[in-house]
Amino acid sequence: MESPETGPKAQLAERARLVLRAFLDSGSRLAVDEAAEPAVSVILVLFNRAELTLRCLRSVAESRVPLEVVIVDNASSDETPALLRRIAGARVVVNGENRGFLRAVNQAARRCRGRHLLLLNNDAELLPGSLEAAIETLESGRDVGAVGGRLVLPDGTLQEAGSIVWNDGSCLGYGRGQAPDRPEFMFRRDVDYCSGAFLLTPRALFEELGGFDEDFAPAYYEEADYCLRLWRTGRRVVYEPRATVLHHEFASSPSMAHAVRMQAERRALFVRKHAAELAAQQPPAVERVLAARTRGRAQGGARVLVLDDRVPHDALGAGFPRARRLLETLLSLGHETTLFPLSPAEEGWSEVYADLPRTLEVVKHPGVAGLGPFLAERRGHHDLVLVSRPHNMLRLRAALAADATLLDGVALVYDAEALFALRDVAGRRLRGEAVPASEEAALVRQEVALASAADVVFAVSEAERARFVEGGHGDVRVLGHALQTAQTAPLGGRDGLLFVGAVHGDDDPNADALTWLVQDVLPALASRCDRQPQLRVAGLMRSARVARLSRPGVQWLGPVADLEPVYAAARVFVAPTRFAAGIPHKVHHAVAHGLPVVATSLLARQLGWEAGRELLVADDAGGFAEACARLLAEGGLWQSVREAADRRLQREASPAQFASTLGAGLEAALARARDRRHGH
Repeated sequence: MESPETGPKAQLAERARLVLRAFLDSGSRLAVDEAAEPAVSVILVLFNRAELTLRCLRSVAESRVPLEVVIVDNASSDETPALLRRIAGARVVVNGENRGFLRAVNQAARRCRGRHLLLLNNDAELLPGSLEAAIETLESGRDVGAVGGRLVLPDGTLQEAGSIVWNDGSCLGYGRGQAPDRPEFMFRRDVDYCSGAFLLTPRALFEELGGFDEDFAPAYYEEADYCLRLWRTGRRVVYEPRATVLHHEFASSPSMAHAVRMQAERRALFVRKHAAELAAQQPPAVERVLAARTRGRAQGGARVLVLDDRVPHDALGAGFPRARRLLETLLSLGHETTLFPLSPAEEGWSEVYADLPRTLEVVKHPGVAGLGPFLAERRGHHDLVLVSRPHNMLRLRAALAADATLLDGVALVYDAEALFALRDVAGRRLRGEAVPASEEAALVRQEVALASAADVVFAVSEAERARFVEGGHGDVRVLGHALQTAQTAPLGGRDGLLFVGAVHGDDDPNADALTWLVQDVLPALASRCDRQPQLRVAGLMRSARVARLSRPGVQWLGPVADLEPVYAAARVFVAPTRFAAGIPHKVHHAVAHGLPVVATSLLARQLGWEAGRELLVADDAGGFAEACARLLAEGGLWQSVREAADRRLQREASPAQFASTLGAGLEAALARARDRRHGH
């Protein structure tokens, strides 16, 4: 609370007064259209500050949500009555005395018709899309009881990103005074309570709970009490960062001393009323803020930090679709999950969360240089660190070399994703370089040894698991892909070949595969068909070498947001990969979408699938072309290969199996970390 008004507040108040005077002098009217069936009833309680009310109402009027506005004027003595005469569409109740915020909200709620109630301070302004985002979150689950937003102060700093209730009844707005777009404030999470400056709740639920408890009248602690009552009934209170509100936070109490005294009285009442809930809360301490910011983690859920190259969008290929599924599964298992990209790309927050759950915390800015400081800042917070890819394990080891205590007591899991040494050696040999078997073995040993400190290792195939076991790792588990078989179109109407994969450079395995396919396989295929089959290529393209492969009959689609129609139009999926490691997601993904596959023997070995049964296999251009020609022409073969591959996929890559393997592996790692802490 700030009084008298100074700095940015004073400047804002003066500008708002100028706008108000101009509005009143102009004779203008502000229309707040009342919907016949409002989705939201906006409740505004007024006591003076007409200049701020005008700003607030303008922001409400810009919303595209069907709404109604119910205003209670608590006997304002400034220009508020004149302003209200210029507002069209709002329903206004004028009290003869100042009944206070709490009673006025209950008074307004009894007059509302909307599906939801939005409690909105008159010194707050909705930013575009905020109300829509809050409604989406409120309606995302039957157990969501209220949604609050990201409140930003006039100086551009954060007022709160959800609030914490400590065990002594005191409260803290999380993040106050910090930059509002820091990663820790940009993900959705359950919280103890959210400020009544912006609080969306179902009207029926508000009525069921009797509205605000009038024992807290005239003000203070009413929204904290309401939110804890929601939690008591099994409903969640959710912080939604996309619901952003400028809150000018002007004082409404007669004096600071009066406000402090009233807060102390209401706090004592709050403590008596919620003694049982408060006993389970954290004690007030700066070092406990991070642990207390999220409420109600699932039973047994851990705080997991994931280190990977970047935000894993499907369009990137290269193991990132699997990485995305891994993050989604961690969240579904109840783990509070943070992603720290070590090679971050420049992305806005809407791009970051384009295909990721909003409940994932993404620390997108620091990169490799920030890893050590981040681990130091979060010391003791994360229960488990999961590292994907060998170069990221090297980066973690470098941070630990500077401070070996950063992960004391923390479980460590290595997600191999692939044995990169095998891929690199295969690429070198394909380019004509002689690589002795002894050198290959040494490179594999070196990569496997990176995971020596890991409590659990995840490998993507039995073949790669065996390499880690040979390297001395005691607990190595196979964690492949998680794919749900889609409803797929029948054979009729399908035509041509399809390749899906991102190309990140001229030396990329997909660059080599496409070059061989276009230059060698397609000419051989043309001689086996009555007409040249069309090849469609979907995926990110960052190779000048491949870009020069333009030919008649080759259609370059680039990145495709929705691949469903592309899969539905194609008849045969081609995977002409000649060097790679891990397990081919592109093959699994194609089979999940109903396409039979022609692949190289390398991919067949990685999958462990039988040539001629679950896929057709060839390593020379003529043989690959012949396999494609057969699937293009023979309907019976097309159907049998597709069905056999689908059965295999359902056995090996079900989401349930993926979740079970991941969950059991993490629990084993956490148990080993607990044993170390207890000296076992």
